[in-house]
Amino acid sequence: MTRTLAVIPARLASSRFPNKPLKMILGIPMIAHCYYRALLCKNVDKLILATPDKEIIELSNQLGFKAIMTSDKHERATERACEVLDILKSDGQLYDNVLLLQGDEPQINPETIDQLIKEITESNNDVINLIHPIENEDLIDTNIVKAIINNDKDIINFSRTAIPANGKSGFRQLGMIAFKTNGLEKFSQLKPSKHEIIESIDMMRFLDNDIKIGSFLTHEVMTGVDEEHHIGEVEKKMKNDIFFNKYILSYEKSINN
Repeated sequence: MTRTLAVIPARLASSRFPNKPLKMILGIPMIAHCYYRALLCKNVDKLILATPDKEIIELSNQLGFKAIMTSDKHERATERACEVLDILKSDGQLYDNVLLLQGDEPQINPETIDQLIKEITESNNDVINLIHPIENEDLIDTNIVKAIINNDKDIINFSRTAIPANGKSGFRQLGMIAFKTNGLEKFSQLKPSKHEIIESIDMMRFLDNDIKIGSFLTHEVMTGVDEEHHIGEVEKKMKNDIFFNKYILSYEKSINN
């Protein structure tokens, strides 16, 4: 039976939107939405919030979250997940898969994540990215990482610019990435690559080193919180969210105790 570790990296020092993990969405800090929703996944064996910030650790302690203080030197979320894996491994905790969930995508669907875990378990690829279709203005939004996939559903390129250049539609890379553990360990052993640095996209490190990345398509639209105006957009979408009602009482109880 496979064991899956899920890691949610979060840091306050965002250049585009400082302190965003603690920004409130429908009365709950954004990072708490991400954690509570990941807790609803059936196929996650351990969930860790990884952060270099004591404020996030303090919130985690208040809410009963499992959190690990990580280095403040990491440039990439994937590097933070690597550190968590190493810390747990040194404590004798071993996992077959590692799931990277972003702390700025509070619309995590636990059912989709469970499907992604199933996909990486059965795949020959060491890494699989969740993607969804986009069109119109999303194609030119540099906050959105675009992906090109081939006929085998492998991702062959990423960019923050419009790809394909004159396309009417495309695919967005969501921040939910599944690794086989040895795949994540490969990432940590490789040096930051040229296009990873240029695009500021973790996964380019794999592509620059000729390592295949599989894709898993969802048609559920999720809004990442890259800038402050995205908070209002996410709130509108989450007001009637079926998962929100499953953890709001847990949050209120923890805050009031």
